[in-house]
Amino acid sequence: MISLIKIFIFFIIVVIPSLAKEVTCKQDGKYSMISSMHLINDIVYKENGLHNVLIEIPTGSRQKWEVQHENGQLSWEFKNKKPREIKFLGYPGNYGFIPQTRSGDGDPLDIIVLSESVNRGDILKIKVIGMLHLEDTGEEDTKIIAIRDNGAFVDIETLGDMLLKYPNVIPIVKEWFEGYKGPGKMLFQGYGTAKEAIQHIETAHGKWLKDTF
Repeated sequence: MISLIKIFIFFIIVVIPSLAKEVTCKQDGKYSMISSMHLINDIVYKENGLHNVLIEIPTGSRQKWEVQHENGQLSWEFKNKKPREIKFLGYPGNYGFIPQTRSGDGDPLDIIVLSESVNRGDILKIKVIGMLHLEDTGEEDTKIIAIRDNGAFVDIETLGDMLLKYPNVIPIVKEWFEGYKGPGKMLFQGYGTAKEAIQHIETAHGKWLKDTF
C-alpha cells in the first residue's frame, strides 16, 4: 500500500506537471541560467521509451557548468573563486545528466550524447547504447553513452554496432575521459552493454524515488 501511495504522489507531483509544461532555460548574466522547472526533479527521466537528458556542457565546450541540487538551476562552476574551465580538449559530446536519477555520490547519472553541439540547457531525447566504467581517484564514476534518436548515428543500437560501423568513435570518448583530469586520475575499468546501462539508469531512478518520497 505504501508503495502505491508513493507512486500516486510521484505521478501527481512530478509526472503530470512535467508533461503539461515545456521546460525553458534562459541566460541570467554570465554565470547562470534560469529554468522554468527544477532541472533534476521536475523533468521525467523517460518518455515513450526514450530517456531525457539535460545538457550542461555542449560538444566542444571546456566550460564546466552544472545544475545545483538545491534550486535545480544551471550555473557555471567556480573553483578558487574563478569560473572553471577544464584544461584539456573540449568535451567530445554533449555532456549532462539523466533527470530523476541518483548515483552513489548523490548526483544524477552522468551521460555523454554523441552528436553535434546543442545549446546548454537543452533537453534531448536519447537512445542508450552502453556505458564506460571509470574510476576517479579511487571512486566509481560511470558514464552512460548515448546517441540522439534522430542524429548521425540513428542506426546504432549498441557499443558493438558503433565499434563495427564507426570504429574510432568510442576509443576517442574513452581516451578523452581517461585524460581530461590529468595522468592517472581517471582509470578505465571496462565497458557496459546497453542492457546493463539501462538497468543502471533504472536503479538510479529507484534511488531517486526512495530518497525523494
